[in-house]
Formats: sequence, C-alpha cells, structure tokens
Amino acid sequence: MHSYRIGAVAIAAAAALALAGCSTPSESGGDDTEAGSVVLLIPGTTGDGGFFDQADAGVREGAEAAGWSAQVVEAGYEPTKWEPALTDLASGGSDVIITGSFAMIELVSQASLAYPDKKFVLFDAEPSADICGDCANVYAITYNYLETGFLAGALAGLVETAEGVDRIAGTGVVGVVGGQEIPVIQDYIAGYELGVKTVAPEVQVLSAYAGSFADPVKGKAVADDMVQQGAEILFTAAGSTDKGVFEAAAANNVWALGNAAAQANDASSVNGVEAVLTSSDTNVQTSLADAVALAAKGELPVGESRLFGVKEGTNSIIESANYSSVVPQEIRDQLAALVQDIKDGKYDAQLSK
Repeated sequence: MHSYRIGAVAIAAAAALALAGCSTPSESGGDDTEAGSVVLLIPGTTGDGGFFDQADAGVREGAEAAGWSAQVVEAGYEPTKWEPALTDLASGGSDVIITGSFAMIELVSQASLAYPDKKFVLFDAEPSADICGDCANVYAITYNYLETGFLAGALAGLVETAEGVDRIAGTGVVGVVGGQEIPVIQDYIAGYELGVKTVAPEVQVLSAYAGSFADPVKGKAVADDMVQQGAEILFTAAGSTDKGVFEAAAANNVWALGNAAAQANDASSVNGVEAVLTSSDTNVQTSLADAVALAAKGELPVGESRLFGVKEGTNSIIESANYSSVVPQEIRDQLAALVQDIKDGKYDAQLSK
C-alpha cells in the first residue's frame, strides 16, 4: 500500500447532524436513489467527547456536504460483535464502509477480500498486506500521534517549570495515562516524553497503561497513583477511560490534558471543578469528512495510505478558555513557535512516522 503525506482538503459543510441512535440510518441530504451512501462502524460507542465522537461528526459532515446519506453503527466494546457487524454492512447497499482503530485491521483486511467491489476506509490504522496484498479497495488514514504527544508534553513541561501558574507547585513531575499498550498509544506516550524532555529535561515523566479504553474507574486509580507520586499535570489517551483521569484531576486539584477538542471545551469541568487545562487534539473529523468528499467525487484513493499531522492542520493544542486564562502568554507563544518549527520540518527526524 502506497503511503505519503498530503494537505487536508477544505470542505465547505453544514453543521453536523444530531447524533443518531445505534444502528439507525441518518439521512444527510440528497435522494438515496441518486446520491451515494456511507456507513461508519464504530468498534465502541460515542459519547466520550473524543476519538469516536470526532469520527461520527466527520462522516456526517462529509455526507451532508456531498448530499450523501450517512449511517452510524455503534458496535460496542465486545470484540465478538465487530465481525458480524462489519459483514452485515459490507453486504448491504452502502458505497463506502468506514471504520477505524488498531483492533479493526484484520477484520477490514479480510472484508476487503470478501467484498472486492466495496470501498473501505480504515482510519487510525493500515490494513494487513499479509491478508489483502495491495488492499486495492481500502483507503487507510493514519495520524502522527508522536506529534500529538509532543505538543502535550511540551505544554506540560513548560507549565510545570513556570512560576505562578494555578495548581502548579513545581514538584517537577508530570504523567501520561494510555489505554491499551498498542502502537498508536505508544506513540502518544513516546511523543509526550520527548516533548517534556525537549523543553524541560529536568522534569520527571510518569507513564502507565490502564489496560482498557472503557474503564474510567481504572483510569482514575492510575491517575490517583501518579498524583500521589507528585504529578501535577496528567495527559491521557485512553478513550472513555479518560473520564476517570479527569475525575482524578478534579479531585486532587491538578490539571489534566485531554486528546480531543470537546474534552477541552464542553467536558472540561467535573462536578463543577475545571479539570481539563486543554487538549492536544488530533482532528479525526477533518480527515474523515475529507474521505467522504473524495468518495463523492469518485476520487477516494483506495490502495493508498495517507498520514495527517501538524503540517496538514490535523494536530494542534486547543486554545480553550482554561488554556487562555491559566497558561501564561509567554508559554502560549513558545507553543506556537514549536508548532511552526514542526511545520518547517525542524523536528522531522524525531517525529517522523
């Protein structure tokens, strides 16, 4: 499968439609007899303000703009339900089937062989060449999570070593909580550690995996343990397990860093306490809206893999209300300069995928 970087296509789209119920078609404009259709299979659920919510919004946005119909199916977190759900959708009438995450690699690779006339989009992973060869009917979208983690780590390191920042006593310790120990999350953590080291090499980074993307209780326990070891800023990349990290931050009067824009805005408060300083966001929404737009034009680049990151406008620090009010302007300026350095290629050697 050919892989290269591109700029994200700008898509003029109406606001995303309201969230539809599980397995219920959501019409996004146009006549089904004339327009195309797209279906998104989520191997999990929406509602965490993060990864899958962005995917949902992106597919709906792209479908609305294209005049296509869109269907979103939430298959839940039980893996045995994913294969029959994907098979059911692939044998249906949709023009494009979209799904994502490391866990779906084998299933999509097998489905692409079984349904060669269907087009698949696999986001956040690449299909297995061992199974489907050149995977000629699969378009793979990947994201540079090393960059996402790097931005979060740089922010954490700068804030931890600054003076006069709310809730920062200067313990010299920060933390990062991952969901499961898979390549994507390993990249988040490695990037975070590199970001901290780049701006504040004296700061200690604690890292741990919760072992699940759907266990807020475990997330809170892991985060609580890090706080007991002195961590004052906690970055999290753990699906709905993130909620437990945010709860720990609020309960212990420290700051959390999320991984999606909604977490820094709508979900920044826990029990009336601001918990999320901001998010280092990887905008899944943009790339999936782009994919639907390309499909509608007959230009979906199946057989290829495309990488999105800072240069494509996908990865960024969210300028949330807390970020603007708590983080000193000097640090925000330093972060902006780092973003520009990444765009200019200064960190290509460290952050290349």
